[in-house]
Order: sequence, then structure tokens, then C-alpha cells
Amino acid sequence: MTLIPVEYHGIHTTGPEQFTCVLLRWAEQNRILPVWISPLAAAELDSRDNGFTPRRPATVDLLLDVINRSTGGVTAINIISHFEGVFIASIVLADGQEIDARPSDALLLARALEMDVNVEEDVLNQASFFVADDIMEEYFGIRFDAADSTEDLSASGDAQADADFEEMMRSLGMSELDFETEEKDRDKDGEKEEDDQL
Repeated sequence: MTLIPVEYHGIHTTGPEQFTCVLLRWAEQNRILPVWISPLAAAELDSRDNGFTPRRPATVDLLLDVINRSTGGVTAINIISHFEGVFIASIVLADGQEIDARPSDALLLARALEMDVNVEEDVLNQASFFVADDIMEEYFGIRFDAADSTEDLSASGDAQADADFEEMMRSLGMSELDFETEEKDRDKDGEKEEDDQL
């Protein structure tokens, strides 16, 4: 099993249904792995990301306390499997034991511990998508430094990258028609502004 560290890029809502997902990035290949989670888990992750600390221990705090007292802590948090849109995570303890976990719980624990999440390479190959940097910035507000991006990884002229991106956008409830409609709306707004200025 080959585990690859991924970057955490926060909670996002997508599509007309406003489904919630965590975006993880395989930086080496400039590919995005969306992990769908419940709105409740998303709200808790988002509040933690924004510095909120509960007055009383939440479930993840209790779990972390028990792990630290009984085994000496966590050594790794991994996403190890994926089937029909469902991810399986594993929490590796200092004594070598592994605990089966939902990805939302594993991600909460990783954020609380400020640990990286690792993803099995086969899972990344099956479930991640190439997304151009300008699309990530436009639709998700995520901007990568030039040093973080690989210049020769581009959807331009790459049929597989185009297919990956199209499939990801469909899974997020968006289609090429949405882009065309948005572009036409922008053009109309620009024409209207020009008319107003005249």
C-alpha cells in the first residue's frame, strides 16, 4: 500500500443542492479529491478551521483524550479505500493498532491534531480529478502559488485531463452549459455597463 500525503483545502458547497465536501489536493499531480460529508460534520470542521473551541469537549476531543491516555497518541490518519463514492479511513495509533473511521471523523481528528492526511495511491488514481488552477480559483476561491503548481500539467490538449475535469464537475452538479450560461450573462452585463456609460 502506497500512502500519499494530501493538502487540506477546506469545506465547500457545490451544485444546486449545496452538497458539502472537503477538498483534498494531490499536489504532485495537481489533482483534487472531493470527500463528501454531512452538513453537520461540515459545520463542525468549518468551525474548527475558523478557530472555534467548544466550552465542553466535543466527540472528537473526547476520542483524542481517550487515545492519548490509553495508547500514546495517533501516528497517522489515512484514507485507505473507496467504493461507489464511500471512503474508508483508518486512524493508526502509537501502539500499532488501526481504528476504522468515517472520513469526516478522521478529518476532524487530523485538524484537531494538526496532522496531514494520507491517501492510498489507488484511491487517488480512482477518485481524484485534474482541475486547472484558474478553475479552482474561480469556483472554489482556492489559489495556488506558482511554485505549488506544475506548469506542464494542463487540460489544454490533454483528453484525459479534460475528461477527468468534466466528470468531476458533473459529480458536483455542474455542466458545460452552466459555464456557457454564466459567460453569456457576464457578456450581457458588460454590454449593459457599456450602454449605461454611453
